[in-house]
Amino acid sequence: MLRTTENKIYRQGIANPQELAAGFPTRAADLFAYQALIIGSVDAGYFSPAQQQLIRDFVDRRGGGLLLLGGRQSLSDGIWGGSEIADALPVILPDSHDTFHRDPATVSLTSAGEDSVICRLLDDPKANIDKWHKLPYLMDYQDPGRAKPGAVVLAQMHVGEHTMPLLVTESYGRGRTAVMATGGTWRWQMSLPLGDRSHDLFWQQLLRWLVTDTRGRVMASVRNVTLFDEGHAQIAAEVRDKDYRSAPDVRVTAKLIGPAGVSANVELDPVANSPGRFQTEWTAPSPGLYVAELTARRGSEEIGTDVATFQRLDGVAEGFHTEQNRSLLESLATSTGGRYLQPAGLRDLAQEIPYSAAGVTVRQVNDLWNMPIVFLFLLASRCGEWLLRRKWGVV
Repeated sequence: MLRTTENKIYRQGIANPQELAAGFPTRAADLFAYQALIIGSVDAGYFSPAQQQLIRDFVDRRGGGLLLLGGRQSLSDGIWGGSEIADALPVILPDSHDTFHRDPATVSLTSAGEDSVICRLLDDPKANIDKWHKLPYLMDYQDPGRAKPGAVVLAQMHVGEHTMPLLVTESYGRGRTAVMATGGTWRWQMSLPLGDRSHDLFWQQLLRWLVTDTRGRVMASVRNVTLFDEGHAQIAAEVRDKDYRSAPDVRVTAKLIGPAGVSANVELDPVANSPGRFQTEWTAPSPGLYVAELTARRGSEEIGTDVATFQRLDGVAEGFHTEQNRSLLESLATSTGGRYLQPAGLRDLAQEIPYSAAGVTVRQVNDLWNMPIVFLFLLASRCGEWLLRRKWGVV
């Protein structure tokens, strides 16, 4: 929705004529139907305090994504620092106004941005860094202040000798928030050669990041994604109503599909002292990949569905639980005639092994003439003979 005049908005991409007809939603059930919000050059005063709190709940409780862009009526110039959602923003906005500037600014990635999928325009890391350095300069920017502890600065802009954050992200509650301190990335699209998809790719990845972890009203999970040998799985679901509050008065079922035509339907039980949470135990009968489709219903109304996957692997449990089992080791040593040694007693290991009655005995047979002592005896005999001959004057 685009505010064209004070009391007039333009709606695009709506599902029906009634959607957003009254402007920005005032009820959680209406706003929480969306997965992400992008607020451009709109001042905080356009939203009522109740709507501002609703936006904060959209991120915190619903788990949605929120992105604020720079502009003449955005961030500090839009008084967003004093709004209800200031705590949800990943930056501490400056106290001053006139933070929006129409001046050139070049961009570059931070070390965090080099590793982020949001900023990956090319697969090669070095080429990607160079690509960002070569992007056309921006012609407008806004001072976003400083990043909060826990926030991540992915890109920064350079204005003369000054450097300030450009793209800052943070997790807040169940959702995510981000600030893009410019509204002028369109220059990348207009100034780059025809066919260069850098601008499109960046925005696709940023929007995908905003909504990736935005869950529906039914959130399925499994305690262990990989099951070793025994195949015992714990399947759980968290169910919420239209306002994304706990919904304990529902029925949750799971349809499980596995290898070799395995199929089962199970019902999840409510978890004590955890309203809106349900779980069940199930054993995968054979190795392979399994899919669990969970559905929540209130009477005949279907609230939503979600899918969880897990895999059973056999023959790998011996690689786990590798801590020392002392009782087993002592039992093995006793039954085989050996000894259990502590690390402090390892210095006696060399003396203990030759006299142990356990283990394998190897017999080595040598020819009598090939023994060293025989060679030394023969050598001594010849030397003694020579000495005697010399003493007797024979030599």
